[in-house]
Amino acid sequence: MDARDLIENLKGHLTCSVCLGYFSDPVTVKCGHSFCRECLLQCKERATEILTCPECRGVIRCKDLVPNSHLQSLAVIGQKLRPHLLQSTVSLTTCDQHGKQEKFFCEEDQRLLCGSCSSAPEHKAHKVLPWETVANKCRDELKETQTVLGETEEEYEIMLENARKRKLWCKENVSTLKHSVMCEYEKIHQFLWDEEYEHLERIQHESRDGLAKMEENMDELSQQIQNLQEMMLEVQNNLNKAPLEMLRDMQGILERNDELLLQEPELVSPSLSSCSITCLREVLLKFWSDITLDPESANPHLMLSQDLKRVQYGSVHQDLPDNKDRNDCVLAVLGIQTFTSGKHYWEVEVENKTEWELGVCEDSAKMDKLCR
Repeated sequence: MDARDLIENLKGHLTCSVCLGYFSDPVTVKCGHSFCRECLLQCKERATEILTCPECRGVIRCKDLVPNSHLQSLAVIGQKLRPHLLQSTVSLTTCDQHGKQEKFFCEEDQRLLCGSCSSAPEHKAHKVLPWETVANKCRDELKETQTVLGETEEEYEIMLENARKRKLWCKENVSTLKHSVMCEYEKIHQFLWDEEYEHLERIQHESRDGLAKMEENMDELSQQIQNLQEMMLEVQNNLNKAPLEMLRDMQGILERNDELLLQEPELVSPSLSSCSITCLREVLLKFWSDITLDPESANPHLMLSQDLKRVQYGSVHQDLPDNKDRNDCVLAVLGIQTFTSGKHYWEVEVENKTEWELGVCEDSAKMDKLCR
């Protein structure tokens, strides 16, 4: 093993395997491995986590952390001694061609040169300086780079800490927002439950009153039927009397009959008021489908609007091309859209029409189904 390898091996023994730098306040754990105290403690993110050795994953207890001042001293010495040791290894190199010490460095070729090599034609136009000068320049550049890296690392550490704070804030904010949403929807649910109860109570009240009126109406109709039956029986009995007696009672029977027939029967048909359900239309609109009419399926007496949204009956039979989908049997027209699954909603305005039919066909191509 040459001198450079020995120097690197020494550095390896004095370097923390976590931060890859020389030991700073090193501690040795029960398994025999050593780390910087701060590096080791950073491996444990949360207080509840178990601290394990980064090398062998053995469990580490806080009381097992033993300060290693001897290793700290060796790390300080090694860090200061390493540049001098590396310089000594470089100064010992000799040129294979001329056998002289290589005291110069060519920046273009990035190699050490002896005095004779530096005067050679191939290096005449190159920037050749004493290797100590180049080494010092390189050392200054590396220190500057190290400083920039350190500053960048600090910036990233600050960003990481801010990210942790934002993560914590986000968790707390999400929890608060969820609670707020649940509370607001609980109010909406309570409002809808109250509205549902009011609608059901009103329907129950209206139906109870309507059924009572219908019962009363049925009783009146039954009474009228009974009166008619009694009158019919009286008329029948009068027909069986002697002529003079029949003539005598005839006037009274006709008067009572006229009075009875003047009582026109009335059929009570109570109606239930519609319920205005909150947000029902908004819910239905989630399934809204834009329906247009199919002119190929329209009956010849039906005239469609230009946007295929409206249809109107015309008494004149239109001369339309023959089409297997056209419905000639009844006044009907189909929609262009077809659906194979899902929920769909649309509205149809029938205005003041007194007779109309709406429906859904299984197969729009088989128009004979509408004719049957």
